[in-house]
Amino acid sequence: MNLLKNYFLYIKDPHQALQTLLEHRSFANACAGYFAATLGWVLFFNIGDGLSVPALVFKLAAVFAAELTAGYFIASLCGLYLDFSRIKASPAQLFCLIGSAGFIKGLLIAFALISATVPAAGLHWFAPLALVFVFALQLGYLTRALTRACGIGTGKALGAWLFGFVPVCAALILGGVFFIWAITLLF
Repeated sequence: MNLLKNYFLYIKDPHQALQTLLEHRSFANACAGYFAATLGWVLFFNIGDGLSVPALVFKLAAVFAAELTAGYFIASLCGLYLDFSRIKASPAQLFCLIGSAGFIKGLLIAFALISATVPAAGLHWFAPLALVFVFALQLGYLTRALTRACGIGTGKALGAWLFGFVPVCAALILGGVFFIWAITLLF
């Protein structure tokens, strides 16, 4: 119920809702956002695959752990960048902010459901575009929220988030490459 209250407060007054989110630093609300992002990822990539319940639970747990880990690293790196710029920002607040941005990835669920409902339309070809669109929305939300929370310019806020996102994305891609390489060596 607290999440709905925060959502309606954000609709009414975004600045006040952001200050409330950052003051409370609720780990539960952040985890709800990370789980919404997890649900978006898993359904986007696996809808219509006929997953068994144990496989679905395993994928949800693995992606949730990856979302939390990425959130920890992005928040700490973004906090490091802001600290070097002499701007006060708590990594715990940034972690909660990234968690709240996870609800944006719920749009991936909508795209996956529409694509699965109308397979003849060939919407699966637009999946990369849907990913870029959702990432752009998420980065825009985070940048705007950081400018409101810390009173900094848009360029500095975007630089702070990119300082956190780029190394984490590079590590995930590198980990994925080594994982695929290890699987191919087994066969």
